[in-house]
Amino acid sequence: MFNVLLVEDRRMPRECMESYIKSSDRYNLAASITNAAMAEMSCMEQDIDLILMDVCTENNESGIAACATIKKNFPNIKVIIVTSMADARFINMAKEANADSFWYKEISEYELLDIMDRTMNGENIYPDKTPDVQIGTAKSSNFTKGELRVLRLLVQGLSDAEIAESLGISITTVRWYVRVLFEKTGYKNRVSLACDVINKELIVPGF
Repeated sequence: MFNVLLVEDRRMPRECMESYIKSSDRYNLAASITNAAMAEMSCMEQDIDLILMDVCTENNESGIAACATIKKNFPNIKVIIVTSMADARFINMAKEANADSFWYKEISEYELLDIMDRTMNGENIYPDKTPDVQIGTAKSSNFTKGELRVLRLLVQGLSDAEIAESLGISITTVRWYVRVLFEKTGYKNRVSLACDVINKELIVPGF
């Protein structure tokens, strides 16, 4: 039986995953914590085989950063990054942190226990694409790479001039991108657009 450490700060997802783990005769829930900063200590104190690690945990602690540390110090422990956030960066960040697999909580085509079994058998399971979320009148899959780069900085509250400087492009080009984003989404101002993007977790500021 494999010992599992669950790192999840939101009550409902945590209780659901705890239930999945407890329903299996292959896994033992060794510990369930809410803060990724405590995960390494849990690995020191217990014999952990597998970690289910949320991306953003209590006190804004990064599960991906914790994963990188754990994989360096405990290379035999398997780590599955779990999230409901559609921010496309997280998949690449998880790979860079040497996470073994990646699972979307609510919309994955695979069941959690299936991902756990396959990961423990040596597979690396990553989704081919991020979830498609509705931003105004547009689907997130309709945004180009350039539009998303501008949108990410717009959400942070940067001005056109600051976005232009950050991306190394002209203000005219930035304004063109912003106009296209308004046309695609139907929003008429930056605040409404940014609020929807943040609420739908297409982009997560600070991560």
